[in-house]
Amino acid sequence: MSHNVDMSRPAIPAEIRRAVLVEAGHRCAIPRCGNTDVDIHHIIPWETCKQHEYSNLVALCPVCHRRAHKGEIDKKSLQIYKHRLTIEFGSHDRGEFQATIVEIKRRITETNDDSPGFKFEFDFPDFRDPVARIVSRNIEAWGYELLAEMQQQQVQLAAELSQAASEGHVWRRPRGTLFGSYHVIRRDDRVISIKYKIDRCYSSAVHRTRETRVQNFCINPFRPITIQHIVDVSKLNKFAEFVRSKLVATRNYDAQWLAAGTSPEYRNFSLFNVYEHGIQFTFAEYQIDCYAVGEQELFLGFYELEDYIESGVLGSLVASDR
Repeated sequence: MSHNVDMSRPAIPAEIRRAVLVEAGHRCAIPRCGNTDVDIHHIIPWETCKQHEYSNLVALCPVCHRRAHKGEIDKKSLQIYKHRLTIEFGSHDRGEFQATIVEIKRRITETNDDSPGFKFEFDFPDFRDPVARIVSRNIEAWGYELLAEMQQQQVQLAAELSQAASEGHVWRRPRGTLFGSYHVIRRDDRVISIKYKIDRCYSSAVHRTRETRVQNFCINPFRPITIQHIVDVSKLNKFAEFVRSKLVATRNYDAQWLAAGTSPEYRNFSLFNVYEHGIQFTFAEYQIDCYAVGEQELFLGFYELEDYIESGVLGSLVASDR
């Protein structure tokens, strides 16, 4: 069966895809199906909604996916299955993690003593209440994705070293490392926002790198918060212009560099943390200025964002005690 591929359709953000899969236990969401070979299905078709909303996405196996497209599994049933998954996650989660507990956090750790080898340590918060628990599960899944990347790199480097040795060459590669540490920016009955620092040294690299990553979630109803969720594509151009004007007011930037780093593309604004009274955007090294300046940050109060964020979305982010 052939499908017409919409080349203009953006990929589902990794945070949302991961949340949908974790919610369903990486199995088909249809009761008593349980197939582990799953796709991500839009309950309201993409052609209608043009958005990747967590609440509209469900994990389906290829057979159930085809049945849904044929109408054999109707939208109302899928919405019910989705709702049940979200509610039942906490009751089905028995609190067992693979990672060892470290104080009030957990740590994924692995040391590979082969050549060149690597050391991996990734901390994440262990939220105990049922609703916030899915946040811990999503971050744990992300941590294991990072570990899988290091394991794959080790396999590739080992093959390269073996090939070099067979040709009479001796290569010395430094040991790879990755350390993930976090700071909980906000945790209340509406939002959990976490800022990560990933310190990494690839075995093929000379210097360490440090990058910021973020994890943001609405709690009730649960969904990952991405820049696509906050700023509608129809307002992205004006939003980019507004952010650029706010940055210009803070310091003297190279105009071309700043324009490129704040062009109206979602990836330029994907690093942000949701505070109780606003959003802080982080711009990576080299994005809007030279390496020596480092990361740049810009805090915008919710009142400044009212023209760019739908009132319903904004209302879900504002602290409930305001």
